[in-house]
Amino acid sequence: MKGIIISKYLILAIVLLLLTFISFAQSFQYQPDKPGKFIFDNRLDKCTGVDVPTLQNKLSSIVEWVRRNDSVIDRPKGFDAMVLLSGLYCDKIKRQEDFGMRSIIGFSFFHFYLEKGVPCRATGNTAHGTEIFVNSPIYYISTQFDEAEFKTDDPPHLKQPLEKARKNLRNYYTTAPVIKEFAPGVRLYEEGGWFKGTLLVFNPDRPEIWIPVTVEEIMEVKLAYYKVKHEIDSINYEKMVAAWAKMNFNPDPDRKMRPRLYQAIKQEFENFTAEELNLPAWSCTSEECGISTINSRGEGRAVVKFNPDCWDRSLPVTAIQYLSWQYRPETEEELEKFIPRNGGLTDFGGLFFNNLPVEKLGVLIDKK
Repeated sequence: MKGIIISKYLILAIVLLLLTFISFAQSFQYQPDKPGKFIFDNRLDKCTGVDVPTLQNKLSSIVEWVRRNDSVIDRPKGFDAMVLLSGLYCDKIKRQEDFGMRSIIGFSFFHFYLEKGVPCRATGNTAHGTEIFVNSPIYYISTQFDEAEFKTDDPPHLKQPLEKARKNLRNYYTTAPVIKEFAPGVRLYEEGGWFKGTLLVFNPDRPEIWIPVTVEEIMEVKLAYYKVKHEIDSINYEKMVAAWAKMNFNPDPDRKMRPRLYQAIKQEFENFTAEELNLPAWSCTSEECGISTINSRGEGRAVVKFNPDCWDRSLPVTAIQYLSWQYRPETEEELEKFIPRNGGLTDFGGLFFNNLPVEKLGVLIDKK
């Protein structure tokens, strides 16, 4: 009897769900064949001392090139093609990774739909899109090494040594591997998740953006940081033990909680052979790579430093030297599966990338 009652409730829930879905389908409908417009919006920051009109013209030229060469946004159907220029370039250039003025070109696909018979258009987060990062060559393809910064209650005399060691460590990165060269200066880097990779467009006649790093170099930098951090943690540990003693509280008689990270990384450093220390460094998070994450076996991602010579500093800062773009083309099968999975919506982003002549993107880079 109990099983029959549960079954009735289950059937009722399914019926209600189906009725809700039918009601939603009747009140909500995409319009993939409705003609759309190409809309251009400029929201570049007005930075003092920056030739914004020149930069705007260069970015507009990129947009026009993409429009001329990609029929999906040149003659949009089922959506309005919104292109937005925005700026990240007002920050003063402080890092060796920066030279050109940084900005973003955003392409959004504001799809059309009917809701209870009323024409509507997607906006903001409900619309799909993609962005080109201008003059930010490492944005998508690297992860910076970093560790904990100095805390206000740490020993004051160790603040400067820690900040110096941390600053040096942050000069190092791990980088995604290259998986394809579409053309000289048009390179595809591996990327996990929804995207098929990251496109980096650059002048192939310039030096590479990365300098390989040996195991010895990165281990010395890591050890320098952890040596100072060990001093800080040891002092803080003894303060904690002293405070516990005043309260007649001693949960750590064998001092098992004493900081030992530095010794562990130092031991890993010493375990490398002379030959391994001179090999290119790699970083991975598996157990075999230890606490330091560093290995010479090619596991994980390559450890690198940024090469400031990759910038052509004879060009003005408004020059377009790098374009970084997350790449998401789709196969016919993927496009077909996207529609039922998304309630009838067409994958305009996938169509956009499928029609983009990627191998020709190099013409958008400024050269002498």
